[in-house]
Amino acid sequence: MAFLGWVAAVISTACVVFTFWLLHRAFQYLYVTVSPVPINNYELVVRDFIALLEEARTSMILYDDGNNMVGSLYNDSRVIDAVRSKLRANPDFELRCLFNCNDDVEFRKQFADEPQVDIRTRSVMDNDGRIHYKIIDGGLKAYLSQHNLGSRRRQSKIVDCSNVSKRHRSRIAEYVLGRYKMDFALAFEAAKGRTEATPNGRTTPPMAF
Repeated sequence: MAFLGWVAAVISTACVVFTFWLLHRAFQYLYVTVSPVPINNYELVVRDFIALLEEARTSMILYDDGNNMVGSLYNDSRVIDAVRSKLRANPDFELRCLFNCNDDVEFRKQFADEPQVDIRTRSVMDNDGRIHYKIIDGGLKAYLSQHNLGSRRRQSKIVDCSNVSKRHRSRIAEYVLGRYKMDFALAFEAAKGRTEATPNGRTTPPMAF
């Protein structure tokens, strides 16, 4: 009887510990913050891009239209100067860019031969308002935006995983932003050697804003 009681106590303790472990893992999601960004504020778009870039430590992946239009982020001298400063201050930093359009924007001209920057044109895109994204350090923080090609109306938000415990951050970031990281990885590889984007079907899953 004493032995059975000891076994029951061990099992009970193990169940309690396991329950607390599960709760602790689940609780980490509460540290992820999602902040909506005001619509149609170009200055805010520039500010948020530069702030995200400055916060990045090792890398940034960027998927956007990259088209040459009035007020394009990729013709803005502040953005170009910020990228150039980042690269000079961080020789190991990597910036990978995936654009829907092969337009002759200033960003392409300035960084076409920069070894720390890899700019490619997506081989498959859709025209009905897909999700664009900028993600730093494997998912530490992301800027998500939804808008049609050439439209200045957009819905955007910032997803921040930086407050998640380092032990769980990679797992949480993968759950929250994994769909976009996977989309980028596949499309970036497929875009290797491409010079033009070809309109086609959707490849990124829709996301509720």
